[in-house]
Amino acid sequence: MEKEEKIILWLKMFDFIDNKKILLLINDFGSALNVMQNIDKLNKYFTAENFNKLKYSCDFNYLDNYILNCEKQGIKILTYLSKDYPTSLKNINDPPMVLYCKGNLDLLKCENSIAIVGSRRVTKYGTDVTTKFACALTKAGLVIISGLADGVDSIAHKCCLDLKGKTIAVLGSGLNEIYPSTNIPLANRIIDNGGLIITEYKPNEKGLSFHFPKRNRIIAGLSKGVLITEATLKSGSMHTKDFALEYGKELFVVPGRITDIYSFGCNSVIKSLQGSMVLSPQDILDAYNLKYDNIIQKNVQISIDEQLILNILKTDELHYDEILEKSKLDVKTLNTLLVKLELKKLITKLPGNYYCK
Repeated sequence: MEKEEKIILWLKMFDFIDNKKILLLINDFGSALNVMQNIDKLNKYFTAENFNKLKYSCDFNYLDNYILNCEKQGIKILTYLSKDYPTSLKNINDPPMVLYCKGNLDLLKCENSIAIVGSRRVTKYGTDVTTKFACALTKAGLVIISGLADGVDSIAHKCCLDLKGKTIAVLGSGLNEIYPSTNIPLANRIIDNGGLIITEYKPNEKGLSFHFPKRNRIIAGLSKGVLITEATLKSGSMHTKDFALEYGKELFVVPGRITDIYSFGCNSVIKSLQGSMVLSPQDILDAYNLKYDNIIQKNVQISIDEQLILNILKTDELHYDEILEKSKLDVKTLNTLLVKLELKKLITKLPGNYYCK
């Protein structure tokens, strides 16, 4: 890590210095290095107590050991000045000065991505539509970004992983304090399958209530667009919506029943014309100028009945019972066909007994 990056890391160690203050200092002094070299002039920016904390704490040996300890844990530290720092975040208000990362950093350079967010207390409807959209968008090659929370976030990450896609999780806690703890296996699965987990919080920092609305600006900033599949009026997704609008991102919203409290947030966004209502994944792909890859492997021979199943699935995932009803096949025959198609890698079985191409 370059010296200027270490200075940013040093400044970010203090709770009384926020991201905007660091940018202000760099702007006023011309560089991070000049901030340290003119440390006596910082008394104009801080209280006497905080100024003294800064003046007597700049220890590069400590910073080197801190960085080395993170690397031993598989944690890569990016600063605002790092070459791998995502350009999309530099353009937002209040960009994170430091990002702690685990996994595939190349995903930060991906141009086609979408954030999928929504309520933690997701309904069956929310589960179904999130699964439908996450699977279809993954198949179209988009990187799925979400917050590793319960509900919609977890569903989006899992669907992406089930289809061998790439996903980014943005935390409201440190990398050693995954919240909720029940999602630690999911976090490990993301990393093990070429995904990425990032956070602006130090590795052992616990997730506090105000962290999660704040981290939503990173979710919106990283993504090309934001999809809300199900949300109440007070859902944290409404914060992500505000950030998406502020940053000029595409905002997509799935409507719900007008009597369903869990869809009040989505319906409100649609009513106020703040986002585009989407009824199928194709609506988003059209906005991105993307198409599904529906080309079947040339060397794979399929029977008439197998083709029937493929036609039924088309571009959407369906529950086993729906396939059974539409195909008019008996249970034994359908089970055999589904297994054969899975072995030929023409379809994928998803959680909840759903299938997709």
